[in-house]
Amino acid sequence: MRVFPVGHRLPTFRVLLVPVLAVLLATPVSNARAQFGKLKKIGADAIKDKAKEKVAGKEAPEASATTSGTATGGGKSVAASSKPVNMTLNASQLDLMLAALTPMAAVAEKATQTRKLASAHAQKNKDAQKCFENGQSAAMTSRVAPTRTDANDARSRRLTKDVERLSAVVSASLTDENKRANVFAQDSMSVMTWQNVVLQMGLTCSFEFTPPAVLEAKVATYGLSGDLPQAQSSVPAEAHTAFTKYQFSLLRERIALFALSSADPSLKVGKEGVFTDEERAALAARMPEILKLQPYFKNGTLVWKGEGDLEKW
Repeated sequence: MRVFPVGHRLPTFRVLLVPVLAVLLATPVSNARAQFGKLKKIGADAIKDKAKEKVAGKEAPEASATTSGTATGGGKSVAASSKPVNMTLNASQLDLMLAALTPMAAVAEKATQTRKLASAHAQKNKDAQKCFENGQSAAMTSRVAPTRTDANDARSRRLTKDVERLSAVVSASLTDENKRANVFAQDSMSVMTWQNVVLQMGLTCSFEFTPPAVLEAKVATYGLSGDLPQAQSSVPAEAHTAFTKYQFSLLRERIALFALSSADPSLKVGKEGVFTDEERAALAARMPEILKLQPYFKNGTLVWKGEGDLEKW
């Protein structure tokens, strides 16, 4: 191992270590009220889509009016009119909404656990980076070459070959558009490169592979500009019949406001978070189910960003 002169810095391969976890860690605690502005766009888009269907002669069968007020007189969809959407929460509507939202909580829980893994891994990476920088600084100051052993040299050669092999995998996956192979190979190549540099410097800094679940989330963002794609939510047929997409979204946000304000009474919920005595009674009767959803409303894993986040109505 050669001696490094003062002022010289080893290549740190920072390009290979661009954080892949930033998206998972950047989502702030969500306030459901902030979703209403986005949901207004859902309603506007639904109206436009309905108008296009009429022009093309493809208007969907009219939904029958329900006692919950999900359709206006004559069976005309609320989403296809400019009239205010019925946002009242009653027992039957809540049952339909919770039946749809409860399965989504399983997806939200998976996303929550992935974020925890990502956060823990990011901290380990930060600690390893600090360890390396301290070790590098000490090596440049002492200008003494680290002790080499046959075992370390042999491992370094294996790591070098592995990095070369993975580099070929990365190049090939770009050609055949195998995004999963590309993401996993890049992570392994990056970590092994760091491990090799640390080994050659005689340091004990621990650079670890990214947890597979976090890499799978990275695969889902492949080719995008940093935003996690929202999986389209599967809504039961009963909810499709009872609600328009816009109404379903608005009622969902009112449930979220109730869940969040129950946990934090100081939360600013606006007029959408004000409930009648009848609504509160219906919500309170289903509090155990609602409380199971509350953590995911709060951390943003059970959140919708636009029309495409729900499957086609």
